Amino acid sequence: MENITVRVFITTYKNIPYLTKVLQSLELQTFKDFTVSILEDGSEHELRDYLSKQLFPFQVEHFDQEDKGFRKNRILNIGISNANEDLIIFLDEDCILHPNFIEQYVKNFDKNTIGFAKRVNLDEETTKQILASSEYKKPSLLPLFFRKANHIEDGVYLPFKKPNKTDNPKLLGCNMAIPLGLLKKVNGFDEDYESPGYGEDSDIQWRLQKEGARFLKMKHLCIQYHLHHERPNREDQTAISRELFKKKQAQGLTFCQNGLKIVDKYLY
Repeated sequence: MENITVRVFITTYKNIPYLTKVLQSLELQTFKDFTVSILEDGSEHELRDYLSKQLFPFQVEHFDQEDKGFRKNRILNIGISNANEDLIIFLDEDCILHPNFIEQYVKNFDKNTIGFAKRVNLDEETTKQILASSEYKKPSLLPLFFRKANHIEDGVYLPFKKPNKTDNPKLLGCNMAIPLGLLKKVNGFDEDYESPGYGEDSDIQWRLQKEGARFLKMKHLCIQYHLHHERPNREDQTAISRELFKKKQAQGLTFCQNGLKIVDKYLY
């Protein structure tokens, strides 16, 4: 395995119990040499207090910003501006990991290639059991077939399977690995997006494709389990992002104007 430096981004917003489980799943990774950036789309003293009392086997850095609504792309750019590792792996606070998750992304690293996968959607009962336990153990698949989990097939780990090259990727912002050089090539995430749905994955996928990046589908290799929670109806906000995405595509610019190069606003 190459000597690749890795940073893991976890975006979070007021959900310490779920974030705790993500961090516990990182402690059990077979690949150990990585740094974690906790990217808080807000600024709550509860999270700072919680992190100050924890001991992790990896370095953890915490970045936050004033809570002014959905500004995930801005906090992602803050993370990128403070990173110098070869590979950035993107997670959300509600997605726990298979132990070989990072190892497989590292094993298949290429400086012009983006890895991505989907996730198993856990049911409410399984999620409650995971949250109630003081320790972390990856979910067993068999019980999930008798509950209301879905996409269970994505949880089958096939360590000798080769990832699939694809010209038709569909990135999820919670499970993707992008070389830092590629992120800088397109100037990071576009901060014009202040509604969820497109800016944190579809937009950067489209821009990276136009720049000639390759994509690897990591199904059955980079396995992730999404903790159940109620999902608010965000269709109105998603519609705003969808229309903005169409405008961006029509403009055809891969180097976003409102991205990493605007660094003065990151001074605290």
